[in-house]
Amino acid sequence: MKYKIFKTKGKIDRDIRKHELIGIEYGKDIYSATDDIIRAVTDDLKETEEYQHADVSAYAPEPVEDFRRSHRYDYYSLGIVSPPHAAKNILIEYGIIETN
Repeated sequence: MKYKIFKTKGKIDRDIRKHELIGIEYGKDIYSATDDIIRAVTDDLKETEEYQHADVSAYAPEPVEDFRRSHRYDYYSLGIVSPPHAAKNILIEYGIIETN
């Protein structure tokens, strides 16, 4: 299976045409590609100039909920940025499309 990973510009179901492809990963299924997807998300966050001195991490992909307006993505992952002197973490959604 092929997994295309897109960085959103806010919410996963808004401004879809502005989402940026940040990586493509392969695996037998979503579970075998999970580590590579997490690595792609954290690498993308580390490469962002404003987050270079922050700790970054990501959640494992999960199926997109039915209540979302857009059904473009099959899965989503949440990137987490923990700036050293900020009161709150920054959360960035990533959409994932699964294809054969």
